[in-house]
Amino acid sequence: MKKTFTSIQELRRLSTSELEKQVRERRIKPVDKLTFADDYLFGEVMHRKDVCAGVVERLLGLKAGKITYPEVQKSIRPFYESKGIRMDVLARDGKRLYNLEMQTSKFASLPLRMRYYQGLLDADLLMSGHKYRELCQSYIIFICTKDPFGHKLPVYTFCNSCQENLSLKLNDKCIKIFYNISAWQFDGNTERASLLRYIKTGAVSTAFTNRLDSVAQEIKKMNKFRREYMIHNMHFDDALYFAQKKGEAKGMIRGAEKNMRQNILGLNRNNVPVSIIASSLGKTQAEVEEIIRSELEKTPRKK
Repeated sequence: MKKTFTSIQELRRLSTSELEKQVRERRIKPVDKLTFADDYLFGEVMHRKDVCAGVVERLLGLKAGKITYPEVQKSIRPFYESKGIRMDVLARDGKRLYNLEMQTSKFASLPLRMRYYQGLLDADLLMSGHKYRELCQSYIIFICTKDPFGHKLPVYTFCNSCQENLSLKLNDKCIKIFYNISAWQFDGNTERASLLRYIKTGAVSTAFTNRLDSVAQEIKKMNKFRREYMIHNMHFDDALYFAQKKGEAKGMIRGAEKNMRQNILGLNRNNVPVSIIASSLGKTQAEVEEIIRSELEKTPRKK
C-alpha cells in the first residue's frame, strides 16, 4: 500500500535516503535525470545572476545590465478572483524586464498564455505604484521543446505593427519571443544556436554552455536542492492522492472524468504549473488548458 504524508513538515523529517526510496517507488523523475529543460532545475540554475545574464544575452543578442534580482517561480494574482500565474524566471537589469518560461509541450493556447502573462506583469507593476510611462521594455520569452507554430524556425519574434503600414510600430515596449530548440541547427546565430542545442541535447559546444552545464551538475549534487525537489514532487503526489480520496469519500463519482476535472481546477487554483498537472494526471497540456479555460468562461464576474 502506498505510504502517504499529510504535510510538508512530515516529508522534511524524512532522511535523504528515505526520500530517494519514495521517489523510486512513485516513479518520480530522479534528480540525476533532470536537465536544464526541466522547470525545477531551470529555475534554480537561472537564479545564478551571471548565468541568467548570459542566457538573456545569447537569446536576445544584447548586452544585459547587472541582473538586480532574478525571481524564480514568482506568483502573480493581482485580483482575488483572477487566474494567477507562477513564472519560471523573472529578472530585471535596471532598464528591461525579462520573463523566461520553459514550455515542454505544444498546445494551441500558447500565444494566449503569453498574452495573459504580459497583462499580469504590467498589472503587477502598475499596482506597485508605477505610472504608464514608467512601464519598462519587457521581453516575454517562451523556450519551447516543440515547434510552437510548425514552421521549423528556431526563433519566432512578435511585436505590434500597424497592419495598414507595417513600418509603423506601436512601440508599446513589449516583445514576445518563442524559441524552438528542436530547430537549433537552423539558427544562423552561432552562440544562440549552441545554447538552444544544449537545452535540446545536453551537448556542450561553447565556453558558456560548459559553464551552464557545470552549474547544472553542481546544483544537482547539492543535498538541499535534491531534498527540496523530492519533497516538492512527493507533496504534490500526496495532495493529488488525498484529493482523489476525498472526492471518492464525498461520493463525487459521476465518473472518473468529473473527479479529474475537480482535481485539475483545484490544483490550478493553487498555482500548480499546467505541465505538472498534465503529466501527473495523464492528460495533455492542451486538455488541461481547455478544462481551465471552459471553467473561467462559465464563472460569472462580480459587478
